[in-house]
Amino acid sequence: MDQITEHKLNAACNDFVAGIDPLKVCDLATSCHPKKVACHILGEWKRGSYNICIPVVFEDDGKSEKWVVRIPLLPRLAFPEEKMRSEIATMKYITEKTTIPIPRIHGYSITGDNILGLPFLIIEYIEGNTLHSMKFNDFRRKKREHLYAQLGDIYIQLFRQQFDRIGALTLTEGGNWTFTNTYPLTIDINEQEISGLDARCFLNLNHTFQSTIDYIYSIVRLISNDFHRGRESILNENDAQLYLYSIYACQSILMEWVQPEFNHGPFVLMHGDLRPPNIIVDDNLNIISVRPRLGMEPHSSSSNISDKISFIGYLAAANSFCFELGCQEYTFHNPEKLPRQELPLTKHWWDLSSMQDYLIPLGLLAPHYFSNIYWKALDSWYYGPNGKERVQTFFGLDIRKPDHQAVRKKVEEYESYKKEREELGIEATSVRIATTAEELSQLAKALKKREIEKAEAISRNAHSPQQQLPFPQLAYQSPDISTTEGRRAVGTWLFIAFSTMSAVCIISGRLIK
Repeated sequence: MDQITEHKLNAACNDFVAGIDPLKVCDLATSCHPKKVACHILGEWKRGSYNICIPVVFEDDGKSEKWVVRIPLLPRLAFPEEKMRSEIATMKYITEKTTIPIPRIHGYSITGDNILGLPFLIIEYIEGNTLHSMKFNDFRRKKREHLYAQLGDIYIQLFRQQFDRIGALTLTEGGNWTFTNTYPLTIDINEQEISGLDARCFLNLNHTFQSTIDYIYSIVRLISNDFHRGRESILNENDAQLYLYSIYACQSILMEWVQPEFNHGPFVLMHGDLRPPNIIVDDNLNIISVRPRLGMEPHSSSSNISDKISFIGYLAAANSFCFELGCQEYTFHNPEKLPRQELPLTKHWWDLSSMQDYLIPLGLLAPHYFSNIYWKALDSWYYGPNGKERVQTFFGLDIRKPDHQAVRKKVEEYESYKKEREELGIEATSVRIATTAEELSQLAKALKKREIEKAEAISRNAHSPQQQLPFPQLAYQSPDISTTEGRRAVGTWLFIAFSTMSAVCIISGRLIK
């Protein structure tokens, strides 16, 4: 989203929140309480990117009960009704089909036909700490492994919820969940639509996808739309050329990346934002609740992750997590008593060291960053050096004259946008280059080392009576965790690995290596 639009929407959201009557919020909560007990607001309102959360407390016979009234920030939402229907349906589905801990629903309204005059969702208030606030590596290994096992169980249960096409759950008229023909709305679709990029011109909200390739094609169209219509999608002529070139070049990579045996599913349920701030734990790292993705939450660029990437720390944490996941799946989700290496999710996550298998999904989950990821890692990985020469050759072809004109048009539009931004007094945000070519080279070496060691370990296990080990124990030297930054980097890397929306901030800026 460009800064001018964001500035205007922030002002609109401020007015929206100021117009919410606290007394009506309490009356609304009371009307949803089974005993119609009066309540009062507890503490500060919590405002996120897409919701305002208002905690309330009921006092009844000396006992207190806390709820949260969550109101969508309508100025920030392009499809508020569709969004709420999908959120609530998914919560109901999770409660019915899994044991994943999420807040109970106490009441909701998709429309403004209520006391408050606004759509709302009321859920239970969860006491505890976010995993984000915990010093993860201050805990002993046993407790960390305990947390990994719980997270593994969550992912296993989500993986077992399988569907024959890509879409979204929604509500029936009777308030039950259903899976029919609902388009999977994403953050980028919402952001483009409210930014005036007219994303709906190539969307069919009553459409699902029968194949992975079809869905990826829709994402590529979204990326292209961002380039051509986004007011802040480029910085200069060189940046525009790199962006447009990457849109063409990435398509063959994406088609190669899709495995034919999985092109038509099954497709699994995903949380989409399972980051440390959305995991509630107690002091012993027991997961009390997972905050459902009630809003289309963007990645957090202010998380407690150092900009400098601890690649080895990631690999070590990911390996430890997958070991615990394999144990969970083998022990509690294995009625057929399959060997660990043949278990559905364990098999898929056996090797997390492949750069493309991590970075490509990362880019697909955050399409507005895909070009950055392409140039910081994928281009040299697939096509080798000399990226600058490839770009020059591309735009030098006669058939690419329209693309050359598109670049010039983008530069002119961006200069006009900058002038408007300056007139409004909006300060430009700086572009962070958080990952260097040297760091990516370090990652490549680490990945290669892991490939060799894993192959050797598998070879040894093939001739060993202990063939049930789910993962070879790789000899990695952990990064220095004697400092706060070191501890935080290692402690949160695991969750970045499996919550790619939050990991996108590690690769910013289009640069040819």
